[in-house]
Amino acid sequence: MANIFYGISGDISRKISKWISVAGDPDVFSEKDENLHKYKTALIGKYDVVSLDEALERYPDADIWVTYPRAGITAKYLLTKLPPERIHFLEADIEYRKGCDYLGRFISYRKDTFSPCCVTGECPVIRTSGSIMERLTQWQEYTSKLVDDIRQEKPNDCQNCHLLRFGPWRKTVGLNEINFGSNQPGDVCNFRCTYCFCEKTFKRLKDATDGFTTYEVMRQLSERPEYDTDDFIVQLANGEFCANKYCDEMLDILLRKKWKVELLSNMSIYNEKLATLMDSGRVRSLMTSLDAGTRETFMKIKRVDMFDRVIENLKKYPVDKTQLLLKYIMLDGVNDNEEDIDGFFDIAMSVGGAISLSSNLSAPYTDNMREMASRIIMKAKTAGIKVGTNSSYLTTADTKFIKEQSLI
Repeated sequence: MANIFYGISGDISRKISKWISVAGDPDVFSEKDENLHKYKTALIGKYDVVSLDEALERYPDADIWVTYPRAGITAKYLLTKLPPERIHFLEADIEYRKGCDYLGRFISYRKDTFSPCCVTGECPVIRTSGSIMERLTQWQEYTSKLVDDIRQEKPNDCQNCHLLRFGPWRKTVGLNEINFGSNQPGDVCNFRCTYCFCEKTFKRLKDATDGFTTYEVMRQLSERPEYDTDDFIVQLANGEFCANKYCDEMLDILLRKKWKVELLSNMSIYNEKLATLMDSGRVRSLMTSLDAGTRETFMKIKRVDMFDRVIENLKKYPVDKTQLLLKYIMLDGVNDNEEDIDGFFDIAMSVGGAISLSSNLSAPYTDNMREMASRIIMKAKTAGIKVGTNSSYLTTADTKFIKEQSLI
């Protein structure tokens, strides 16, 4: 069986003997087409370097051994050329199987449960107990078995999820993203949105004394060397972060660590430390749900009079240093009208960022809601503003509709 080694890096002479011990001697090296001009002579005085198409023409039954340590894009590209069983990875922690963007790396951390993802209505919820680190060990054990069951096509908790798909996924299970989503003692929000499904939870957890606060979990994680990496992501979607009584303490940790942050905020409170964190560029994304384009509709949905303050803070915070997502949850008969849609679009134009269309817990769009979605999509396309979807809170049909409209 012939072997094609795909990918050339600066330390190839040091690593090639290790690769050969695993895969055998390569018959030829291949590289991205745009890099081929660099290799006019034989690599290491021995190997030809040719395009992938030429390599496969020479050796149509060959296996490909990828040498890149990061090979996610390459792994997808190679699937267009040959079947997955003929593609192998010498450095990258990748395998072909069913998986999703969350599985094996993500935990939704809650008061006394956890989930390996946060897809509303479909995620498995697992009871947990013990110390913070004991709970993370339980996540590791559960998720490792779950991934192994998926790999072996055994019945599993994720088998009916619409997000499960075949592709290149990380082989090993290891936590690098933790989500806090309105399930820790002390979580609060200063809005009273009509569609909120956490209102009772906030009341229950506001003064709870059992369990670990978001701050305590973050504090203990910050002391663990295995999580001291700029690949670690903290996702804060637990009420209004800036209203939490430990907000400043948590920001002190985030300013000190290398972690990336994904933040859900209603933008009603300005905090100088948060502005500093955003200015650092480590806040990967900031999502805020305006859901209105007029002050009157905003007050009707949010049940607070803070429309002007939210817009003022969006302009005050350094949102240009992050991926700003302005979310619009379409509500039947409330904000599905031209005045609010056009007003919301004007706000998006004034503060920048992308638009994310959603619905109330996957309630199907009405014909009028689809018409309003089309209206804002067309306006955004003209202005060069990106429109996406929050597929966790949209029906499959509405997600498809929005994507199709975006392509027109």
